[in-house]
Amino acid sequence: SSGINAEYGHYFKRINLRLMAYYDYNPESVLVDRREVHSTEDANDKIQKYEEFVNDVLKSDLKYVMEQRDSVYEEIAEYTKLQTYIDRVYPLQKRPIKSRINIGCEYFMQAEVKNTDYIYVDVGLGLHIQCTFEEATKIVKKKINQLTMKAERLTDKSCDIKSRIKLIVSALGELQGLDIESPQPQNVFLSLFY
Repeated sequence: SSGINAEYGHYFKRINLRLMAYYDYNPESVLVDRREVHSTEDANDKIQKYEEFVNDVLKSDLKYVMEQRDSVYEEIAEYTKLQTYIDRVYPLQKRPIKSRINIGCEYFMQAEVKNTDYIYVDVGLGLHIQCTFEEATKIVKKKINQLTMKAERLTDKSCDIKSRIKLIVSALGELQGLDIESPQPQNVFLSLFY
């Protein structure tokens, strides 16, 4: 127990503050007691509070970040489709094009585009601008780069949350006397000669 306090003490203080803030907003629960844990009942209560914190706060944070990242990946896929469309239509410029247009809920309609000089691109916030194919290509590339950087930040954030969860779970396992870590592989080569 003293090894955990020395190694994880500063981290548990930060978690304890966030845990207390969480329980302040939950009127059915009681704040974590700040005095030292002297009995096994107090230790079990504190362990239960940390487990609730992991399950209620950190895992919900992780779910939210993963959903955000998935929506960013969907946007990247849409802009990639647009880039593919531009690459296909640009050589056919100056000719009418027959195409199927999604009118919503995956219902398609035949359409004829008579003027292929311009394309409308969604630049965010529901704003669509009319631009040439060259301008659209530049906009799409910039947008894909921005979204890729956003997805990488969200991935880093999700990895950070996962590592916090793992740290707390392993510390709780140590407090409870459980060996949560996976067993270390043994060196079979050395065991053959000794």
